[in-house]
Amino acid sequence: MRFEELPNEIIYEIFDYLSAIDLLRCLFNLNSRFNKLLDQQLNKSHFDFRRISKVNFDYICEKYISSLVDQITSIHLSDDNDTPTQIKLFHTHDNFKLRQFIHLKSISLSCVQSKQLLYQIMIECSYLPCLTHFSLDSRGIEMDENDAEYFVYYLSELSELIYCYLDISWEFEVNFKKFSPDESHISTSLKHLTLGSIECSLGLLNRLLQCMPNLQSLKMDYRDNYEAYELLIPNLSITRLEIRLYDTVSNLNKMLKTMPNLHYLTCTLFDDYINGNQWEEMIRKSLPKLKTINIQMKYEPPSNENKEVQLNEIVESFRTEFWINEYQRFIRCNWYITDKEHEPSYVDIFTLPYVFHYFDGSPECVLTKSTYPYDNKHLICNQIDGFHYQSSYFTDSILSHVRINNIRSLTLTFPIIEQFFSVIPNLDQLNSLCVYVNEKKNLDNIQSDLQFILDRTPFLYSLFIGPLSAFNSHIPFKEITCASVRQLDIRGDTTYSSWYVSPSVCEKQCVQLFHSPLAIQCETLNIKVTTRQIILDLVNNMPNLKALNVMCDDDAGSYVDGAELLENELFNWLYQQLPSTSIISRDTTYHRIIQIWIR
Repeated sequence: MRFEELPNEIIYEIFDYLSAIDLLRCLFNLNSRFNKLLDQQLNKSHFDFRRISKVNFDYICEKYISSLVDQITSIHLSDDNDTPTQIKLFHTHDNFKLRQFIHLKSISLSCVQSKQLLYQIMIECSYLPCLTHFSLDSRGIEMDENDAEYFVYYLSELSELIYCYLDISWEFEVNFKKFSPDESHISTSLKHLTLGSIECSLGLLNRLLQCMPNLQSLKMDYRDNYEAYELLIPNLSITRLEIRLYDTVSNLNKMLKTMPNLHYLTCTLFDDYINGNQWEEMIRKSLPKLKTINIQMKYEPPSNENKEVQLNEIVESFRTEFWINEYQRFIRCNWYITDKEHEPSYVDIFTLPYVFHYFDGSPECVLTKSTYPYDNKHLICNQIDGFHYQSSYFTDSILSHVRINNIRSLTLTFPIIEQFFSVIPNLDQLNSLCVYVNEKKNLDNIQSDLQFILDRTPFLYSLFIGPLSAFNSHIPFKEITCASVRQLDIRGDTTYSSWYVSPSVCEKQCVQLFHSPLAIQCETLNIKVTTRQIILDLVNNMPNLKALNVMCDDDAGSYVDGAELLENELFNWLYQQLPSTSIISRDTTYHRIIQIWIR
């Protein structure tokens, strides 16, 4: 039976496994029947433009989007390393305007690098009558007081907005102290707000709650700026709070008193501690409707003496009817100690089941106590976002029972030991892997160990390799394979600031790279090179390369205040050498990084 002879029900099931972009490329205008089926499918499809090639992006925007503006309900655009300048290209396209997407319900913007572009898009979004979900994460944008106020105003213009995720950088001085919200600044529809890297002071939180009076869930970081503010206004609508507090908990009790209808609380305290009895008193007085609580606290103990006595006091304060029977929460305390003077001892206290996104597996854990009666069994961690594993981790009996599942981002320092595979038994969901080599240790089995790990990662997309010279001397790069990898990062260090001091890749190393299976299938490459000619060689010799993010040693650009580029000789040279269809730009934060969207 041919595909077009299948009944509609089966075709719709097949459609569910394909992206909207793939469906358009394969089936649009094939015949009238498929067009009708596509109409139904695209009404619920998510147009995710991340990782798309420039050729396909241009083709989809040119041929299809204008005819679908009244059907598309969800879009994700990104200016990350895979698709630099994509958001601007979409926003300024001649065939359509964002305000025409009248049935758009959700828009996500990743790695936005321009405040001006962001504000323009926010204005366009204000014309969308069905928009209920807005997600933003930015790289390189830092907002001062005025910027933040403008942004909140634009946000309030999204009249139907219900869910909002913001991961942007506001200067810590931003507190809206002079900001008095009126009706034009108030978002009555917004019910769920997540603030990624925005650290709220008490004053800023107060202003935000005034602007968003009907919030039901809030996820945020809090840091006290020690300025005097009025008490928080009561908020009767919030039922879910996830909060991380730094430096102080002095305002925590005040904050919780203003949220009497809270049902769910997850709280992480840094540099402070509240014992179980104090928590119980606070909850009974302030949170009568609380049903679920998760707590993690990290603090520096007053001394390293009598460690067992100190932990016993903590544990006993949580071994009560309130914690074990009413809330069905056990706690565990780990005491970490190190010989390094600048890294004092600290205690990590957390409730079980473990729901947090980070776990400390360092070898300095010297003592643990718990109220859990089966503490010698496995400690299951199912929500760890990312983890850095070294051979010394989880080697002691205290942490050997930890099991980390569903991990998506992993950093490994080789060599690793057999214990690794019991701590992280499954890599089926791993998306990003960073590999470093510790040359001071025995590296006899490093190649086989790395290949064994790669063979167990069916969905690995991004592979970062530490300094290429150190890696290549122990593992021939051309002998490493992983069929799913499409992004290679060989800049030497994962932090952008380290590009300036990390070693550059020379022509000889690049020739070796060209002949490796990973380079042949690579679609996005992050690299630092010695000469500009290597940039052309990379483009011409890596057949599947879509995007190149590169720093070049002979970039003669000079800067004023680290921002304004006066000389752009290399940039102009690349424009002359590369295909005219390529988009070339500079990273707005790290200006020596050149981003090329090639094909």
